[in-house]
Amino acid sequence: MGELVGFPEWLVVVLWLAAGLSAWFVIGLLVHRKAFRRLAAKRPSPTREQFLELMRCDVDADVAEWMWDNLQVYYTPLAPHPDDHLLKDACIDGDDVSLDWLPSFAEPRGLHWKQWADWPEEWDLTVRNFARWLQLGPKRAG
Repeated sequence: MGELVGFPEWLVVVLWLAAGLSAWFVIGLLVHRKAFRRLAAKRPSPTREQFLELMRCDVDADVAEWMWDNLQVYYTPLAPHPDDHLLKDACIDGDDVSLDWLPSFAEPRGLHWKQWADWPEEWDLTVRNFARWLQLGPKRAG
């Protein structure tokens, strides 16, 4: 195929892959921006203090602060809201939530993340519910 355009075949393959990856990145960026525009129209974007106040009835301050701090990477330019669905509204990768967040919350607190309480099946995966689940902590023996 490369011979048809006068380039080495390996270069055509590399250019083809680069074009595909670029298109995939641009489409992902557009989908992400559209989701955030929809989210911004749906609800207010709280400040850090407002977020912590909204979470105060459900979790301890350190859990709410951890959620705020860890969600910043995913929410720019918006701010997280306790009622946002982590996957549907914030477009956060499920692997980040299920594989990365719990160990990064538990280990600095001297807790073992593999012993955490099971996720309550009736709960949606919202910011508030994830914080409540973190608050549950490890399973109790007995």
